[in-house]
Amino acid sequence: MKTNRYYPIVIIGAGPAGLQLAFFLEKYNIPYVVLEANDTAGSFYNTYPRHRKCISINKVYTGYEDPQTKLRYDWNSLICDDGFSFSEYTTDYFPNADDYVQYLGDYASRYQLNILYKHQVTSIKRTSSGFSICSNNKHSIDCSALVVASGVQSTYMPDIPGIEYTESYSDCSIEPKDFIGKRVLVIGKGNAAFETANHLCGVTRVTHLCSPSPIKMAWTTHFFGHLRAVNNELLDTYILKGQNSILDADINKIEKTEEGLQVTITFSHAEGQQAVMVYDSVIYCTGFRWVELPFDKNSVPERSHNNRLPAMTSAWESTNVKNLYYAGTITQSRDFHKTMSNVIHGFRFNTKVLSHLLLDKYTEENWPYVTLPMNSHAVCNKIIDRVSSSPALMHQPGFLGDLIVVDKRIVKYYEDMSVDHITNSSFSTNAHYYVITMEYGEANGNIFAVDREPDPTKALNDFYLHPRIQRFNHGKQLHQYHMSEHLENDWRVGKHPGKSALIKSLDYIGNDNPEKFDDYNRSLLLDYLEKSLGF
Repeated sequence: MKTNRYYPIVIIGAGPAGLQLAFFLEKYNIPYVVLEANDTAGSFYNTYPRHRKCISINKVYTGYEDPQTKLRYDWNSLICDDGFSFSEYTTDYFPNADDYVQYLGDYASRYQLNILYKHQVTSIKRTSSGFSICSNNKHSIDCSALVVASGVQSTYMPDIPGIEYTESYSDCSIEPKDFIGKRVLVIGKGNAAFETANHLCGVTRVTHLCSPSPIKMAWTTHFFGHLRAVNNELLDTYILKGQNSILDADINKIEKTEEGLQVTITFSHAEGQQAVMVYDSVIYCTGFRWVELPFDKNSVPERSHNNRLPAMTSAWESTNVKNLYYAGTITQSRDFHKTMSNVIHGFRFNTKVLSHLLLDKYTEENWPYVTLPMNSHAVCNKIIDRVSSSPALMHQPGFLGDLIVVDKRIVKYYEDMSVDHITNSSFSTNAHYYVITMEYGEANGNIFAVDREPDPTKALNDFYLHPRIQRFNHGKQLHQYHMSEHLENDWRVGKHPGKSALIKSLDYIGNDNPEKFDDYNRSLLLDYLEKSLGF
């Protein structure tokens, strides 16, 4: 055994989340090390998605120059301070995963992140001061805080009798010629399932997708793990009878017969009707699960969501193992199927918040903030600038927010915080504070035919993403204010690209100047703050 080494913080996994956290720890001069089992950063993307087309958009031409605002429409780049962007590698709107692997490797090198490659963790033991971690090359490293950023790399196998006769998304052939003229069943209705079915349906005789629940479209739920439009091209071939079918049904069992794989199902919406169908190939595309690391028996982390994810607090800390934190796609455990913590453009900001939590806990540095002048105009301008430019507020609606604390005639503005953590921490003991978020409203029926409220003073009823300001006293909400939605999510007067058109009718405010609407929105917010702040 080699001599023990000590780092205040150890990160397991050099995927996007591990690299992102390492960037911030490097920036704050907190000693750390990243342990990566493979020989490259972002090795997950060497395999996934199987058909190599990423569904995270890479919008290069936004009209904005500010790097932070650009991140609103760049769902792949990690946060940095010098504008280094994935868009330098490709202009493809839906990029190839191979380009992303290259970008992540260059990101690690560019910022000289402290990564030990080929270090497969073999054991994790609790100590009186933290953790002791051993790897396959006999290194032993001690730390005060451990951050697991290892992702969800194990394919989830559904509990179906006969599932052993099927193939998984991870290991099935991606060669269409192997499926020519075959009857194929894909288990699942998420993006991996449709990615697979779309790839094969041009050569198969029949392609069916099956799971108990109906399809959920991401454009309806705002959850990016649900089916994205970029993968839904098979849908109209089902409705228009193109030998493809979408089945809402439980799979009771799968049996191997001389004719092929015999699948017995019970339909979800047909009063218990059953059917038996035979397929040449069955592929399960049912998502991924977190693979638990080799913790000692006295510190096994609690799990949640059918054991597929670790359980964690509002500070992304294990619910039962102190000083064990999580980063990356597994942080979706906290906002499951609600916001974007399952994907890079969401969890990169969770990781930024986590870095501030670690900075606050393990150093003498306090949570960073800026001080604003004690007048409502300054506060109003800051809020409008943030809701018009912050990618964190936009991509983690209602989950991440800004905090304003008014204390002894001092205004402190904190950016990008976990809303739940504000509630569960000492911040909620303040007598006068605000939480600023961006949030969606509720819509019933056709999402593309929503009746919109044209009155900016009734923005509470807005369906589209819009700013919400809540005032609190010792954790109790006193009142809230909603800013009217904006077509291009930019409420700065005359500063959005092209001084664009407005989502509200200009007739409402009786002026044909587009900038006047932005100014009206600002005046409403200013009026609210003047009454609330009492400056």
